[in-house]
Amino acid sequence: MARVRAAVLAAGMSVRMGGVTPKTLTPVEDHKSFLHYILAGLHRAGIEDLLVVTGFKPSLIEAFVTENWHGEVAFVFNARYASWGNFHSARMAIDQSPQSELLLVNSDIVIHPDVFRSVVDAPGDLVLAVQQRTAFDTEEMRVQLDTDRVLSIGKDLALKQSHGEFVGVSLLRHEAARAYAETATDLEWRAETTLYYEDVYSRLLGRLDVRAVPVSEDRYAEVDNPDEMGPAGEILTRHRDAWPDPVMTKAES
Repeated sequence: MARVRAAVLAAGMSVRMGGVTPKTLTPVEDHKSFLHYILAGLHRAGIEDLLVVTGFKPSLIEAFVTENWHGEVAFVFNARYASWGNFHSARMAIDQSPQSELLLVNSDIVIHPDVFRSVVDAPGDLVLAVQQRTAFDTEEMRVQLDTDRVLSIGKDLALKQSHGEFVGVSLLRHEAARAYAETATDLEWRAETTLYYEDVYSRLLGRLDVRAVPVSEDRYAEVDNPDEMGPAGEILTRHRDAWPDPVMTKAES
């Protein structure tokens, strides 16, 4: 089995959440922080190798992860976190992981741990976790599908062509990682630097085998602003036994 490294993208400033503390360290209602449940979920999914891309207040992120992660961990600092899009954080994670298949994870989501395992086990060069539904808002990263094949992805995808929302968990196998790095290099040379990493994915669809793994509605929530905490807290309450607690520290592992 190929080596899998998880890369948590935690560089953003979280302006809509107040911009004081990294969003991923914010408690989810009466529960612990987003990052706590991401680390616990990766642990349950059998991931041993972790990379965290930092940017805004990196020392807070590094201290939390060091205290709460059970396996190998590395950090990389994205100095352009405030001026470039998160496509660059993904590029940095790829550059730091040449020997691994890379499980990219957004840091502002609540996601059931089983989703990580389903994405890792799925076929394809690039695998996206997708929640299939028909109602969307303009901020969601929408996906067009043909059964499990991804045809299009983007926030500008027409609503009538949208079959689901990408939930911020994806796996890049080696061919996808190489293609992503090549495309990101080209974008940087052309000074197209305000993109999401999903914008790079959209440029790879004709070159790779890109698959979708379904995620049910009660196993995922993203929080862009404080008003969206409710559904995330409900998922944690409903599936409270899905996350091992506490996460083992290095000293305990």
